[in-house]
Amino acid sequence: MFIPICVGHLDNWAIRVGQGTHSADVLSCDHSFTFYASDTQMPGMEPVAIGSTEEPFSDEWRHNAQQSEDGSGPGWNHEFVFYAYLSRVAGSIPVAVGHADNDNGGWKYRMSLDTEFAGDKGWEHDFVFYVPSSNPEALVPISVGYNDEDWTYNIRQGVSCHKDCWKDLCCFMALTEPGSGTFPVAIGFAGEDETYRSRISMGEDAGTSGWTHDFVIHVYETQMPGTVPIAAGHADYSEGGWKYRVNLGEDAGTNGWEHDFVGYVYPMSEEDGGTVPICVGYESDHWSNLVKQGECLEEDGFEHHFCFYGLQATTPGAKPISVGEAGSPGDGLRSRVEDGDDAGTSGWSHNFTFYAFDEKRPGTQAYGVGHADYEDGGWKYRVRQEEDGGGNGWTHDFTFYAFPAQ
Repeated sequence: MFIPICVGHLDNWAIRVGQGTHSADVLSCDHSFTFYASDTQMPGMEPVAIGSTEEPFSDEWRHNAQQSEDGSGPGWNHEFVFYAYLSRVAGSIPVAVGHADNDNGGWKYRMSLDTEFAGDKGWEHDFVFYVPSSNPEALVPISVGYNDEDWTYNIRQGVSCHKDCWKDLCCFMALTEPGSGTFPVAIGFAGEDETYRSRISMGEDAGTSGWTHDFVIHVYETQMPGTVPIAAGHADYSEGGWKYRVNLGEDAGTNGWEHDFVGYVYPMSEEDGGTVPICVGYESDHWSNLVKQGECLEEDGFEHHFCFYGLQATTPGAKPISVGEAGSPGDGLRSRVEDGDDAGTSGWSHNFTFYAFDEKRPGTQAYGVGHADYEDGGWKYRVRQEEDGGGNGWTHDFTFYAFPAQ
């Protein structure tokens, strides 16, 4: 779904643009940067077309960028199209496009990363689009929790550590595969129950010295567009050995802790889109679902079934899921779940919208939505913890992927 787009430049700063990770390999020119874009149109995305002029790989071979489906024009041949956002969304960075007169006639184009303006130094600004700088399909949410009894830390794949003695500290997105300018970070664990704690170490193995290896992520060595720093440290553990900590920022060496290293990841705070808990419950007379924001459904006549986390704002690869409501407490109260940004039609009242993925991503689980005839007229809806929302008289509507609760 998301493909790497590399941008290179000639001596006169005219661009070459191709599908691949590095301009030297794909375009035979100096490499400027790489970003990821969708090869299919998704909600909120618009087309950006790439065209070329002159013989491929000749000295004058260069590309343009057009806000359309077609990169052709006088002297230009269409090459390919990708899809990007035209306004900023969580997890995206801007790429600005401009043009200027080419020394040998015609126009040359430029692309500038992490800026919204490409009209300086004699260039004329054309437009700006927004894309992820890393492959969204290789990003996994990492949540950090802490136990303030002995200030131990829990690091897990997912969007929350809130359970038992653990309190949520922060959440961020990290790569599941190596990339340019990244290094591996290993997560391990030791102990059980009250003595459980996580280890975070540079490298690919956190299973030494009595620890059990859990998983590996990859973080940037230096700050990249859209990233924030995380710091790791260690201290003596009261029961013997070490305990480890991780926090947002560049220093984990305060309050008796020894700083180990710093890396850069993508934020996942409320200000950057964040997540929202969604709870699902059911009533046993008609088996209608009720869907609310929160970690546990508390509604007379309904049993809490499960909870998952959706996104508060759109992010690359996500789509809107809307929840509506009909009836009233004790009289046909039920929820509607729609693939789109409005669940308030046909007699339903729109409640809220969250965002989820159309395809499986690291750390996500499938949720199937279906509908059936409601015994008192109209429809009723249900959400299942599997891909298919149909069966037993229900019709499958669609599937989305979101983060399960712990």
